[in-house]
Amino acid sequence: MFEYGDLHLRADRGVFELFDLASGGEGGFRVPLRWLGVLAYYKKPDKPGQLFFGVVRDPEAALYGTDRSVFRYNTSPVVRVPPGDEVLFREYFTGVAALVGRRVV
Repeated sequence: MFEYGDLHLRADRGVFELFDLASGGEGGFRVPLRWLGVLAYYKKPDKPGQLFFGVVRDPEAALYGTDRSVFRYNTSPVVRVPPGDEVLFREYFTGVAALVGRRVV
Protein backbone atom coordinates (compact mmCIF):
# COMPACT_ATOMS: atom_id res chain seq x y z
CA MET A 1 0.00 0.00 0.00
CA PHE A 2 1.21 3.53 -0.81
CA GLU A 3 -0.42 6.81 0.11
CA TYR A 4 0.44 10.20 -1.33
CA GLY A 5 -1.81 13.03 -0.25
CA ASP A 6 -5.35 12.04 -1.23
CA LEU A 7 -4.07 9.27 -3.49
CA HIS A 8 -4.21 5.69 -2.21
CA LEU A 9 -2.49 2.95 -4.24
CA ARG A 10 -2.78 -0.75 -3.50
CA ALA A 11 -1.36 -3.88 -5.12
CA ASP A 12 -2.72 -7.12 -3.72
CA ARG A 13 -3.35 -10.64 -5.06
CA GLY A 14 -2.43 -9.69 -8.61
CA VAL A 15 -4.61 -6.58 -8.81
CA PHE A 16 -3.70 -2.88 -8.70
CA GLU A 17 -6.19 -0.36 -7.34
CA LEU A 18 -6.05 3.42 -7.28
CA PHE A 19 -8.34 5.54 -5.13
CA ASP A 20 -8.38 9.33 -5.32
CA LEU A 21 -9.97 10.43 -2.06
CA ALA A 22 -10.11 14.07 -3.24
CA SER A 23 -12.69 13.03 -5.83
CA GLY A 24 -14.88 11.42 -3.19
CA GLY A 25 -13.81 7.94 -4.24
CA GLU A 26 -15.16 8.33 -7.77
CA GLY A 27 -12.92 7.76 -10.74
CA GLY A 28 -10.91 4.96 -9.18
CA PHE A 29 -8.89 2.60 -11.32
CA ARG A 30 -8.49 -1.18 -11.04
CA VAL A 31 -6.48 -3.49 -13.32
CA PRO A 32 -4.60 -6.80 -13.12
CA LEU A 33 -0.91 -6.15 -12.37
CA ARG A 34 0.03 -8.06 -15.51
CA TRP A 35 -1.51 -5.26 -17.62
CA LEU A 36 -0.70 -2.19 -15.48
CA GLY A 37 1.31 0.63 -17.00
CA VAL A 38 2.40 3.79 -15.17
CA LEU A 39 4.12 6.82 -16.66
CA ALA A 40 5.49 9.92 -14.95
CA TYR A 41 5.58 12.68 -17.57
CA TYR A 42 7.52 15.91 -17.04
CA LYS A 43 7.58 18.73 -19.60
CA LYS A 44 10.02 20.83 -17.58
CA PRO A 45 12.42 19.45 -14.96
CA ASP A 46 11.62 22.06 -12.30
CA LYS A 47 7.81 21.91 -12.64
CA PRO A 48 5.36 19.26 -11.37
CA GLY A 49 4.68 16.46 -13.81
CA GLN A 50 1.69 14.24 -14.43
CA LEU A 51 1.30 10.63 -13.43
CA PHE A 52 -0.68 8.43 -15.83
CA PHE A 53 -2.09 4.98 -15.06
CA GLY A 54 -3.37 2.62 -17.72
CA VAL A 55 -3.42 -0.73 -19.47
CA VAL A 56 -0.46 -1.66 -21.66
CA ARG A 57 -0.77 -3.40 -25.04
CA ASP A 58 1.94 -5.95 -24.17
CA PRO A 59 2.34 -7.37 -20.64
CA GLU A 60 6.10 -7.60 -21.30
CA ALA A 61 6.33 -3.78 -21.41
CA ALA A 62 7.85 -2.00 -18.44
CA LEU A 63 5.36 -1.50 -15.64
CA TYR A 64 6.72 1.94 -14.72
CA GLY A 65 8.34 4.39 -17.07
CA THR A 66 6.64 3.14 -20.23
CA ASP A 67 6.10 5.66 -22.96
CA ARG A 68 2.59 6.63 -23.97
CA SER A 69 2.68 4.62 -27.18
CA VAL A 70 2.57 1.29 -25.29
CA PHE A 71 -0.73 2.13 -23.60
CA ARG A 72 -3.82 0.49 -25.00
CA TYR A 73 -5.97 2.46 -22.63
CA ASN A 74 -5.24 5.04 -19.96
CA THR A 75 -7.47 6.79 -17.55
CA SER A 76 -6.97 8.15 -14.13
CA PRO A 77 -7.36 11.36 -12.25
CA VAL A 78 -4.57 13.75 -13.16
CA VAL A 79 -2.01 13.28 -10.46
CA ARG A 80 0.47 16.13 -10.19
CA VAL A 81 3.86 15.05 -8.84
CA PRO A 82 6.73 17.41 -8.00
CA PRO A 83 10.04 16.21 -9.49
CA GLY A 84 11.51 15.44 -6.04
CA ASP A 85 8.61 13.12 -5.20
CA GLU A 86 8.85 11.02 -8.37
CA VAL A 87 11.42 8.79 -6.65
CA LEU A 88 8.75 7.75 -4.10
CA PHE A 89 6.50 6.48 -6.89
CA ARG A 90 9.44 4.80 -8.67
CA GLU A 91 10.39 2.94 -5.46
CA TYR A 92 6.81 1.78 -4.89
CA PHE A 93 6.31 0.59 -8.46
CA THR A 94 9.70 -1.14 -8.50
CA GLY A 95 8.38 -3.32 -5.68
CA VAL A 96 5.06 -3.83 -7.46
CA ALA A 97 6.86 -4.84 -10.67
CA ALA A 98 8.90 -7.41 -8.75
CA LEU A 99 5.68 -9.05 -7.55
CA VAL A 100 4.75 -9.98 -11.13
CA GLY A 101 8.20 -10.34 -12.73
CA ARG A 102 7.99 -7.08 -14.69
CA ARG A 103 10.54 -4.33 -15.05
CA VAL A 104 10.74 -0.55 -14.61
CA VAL A 105 12.64 1.87 -16.81
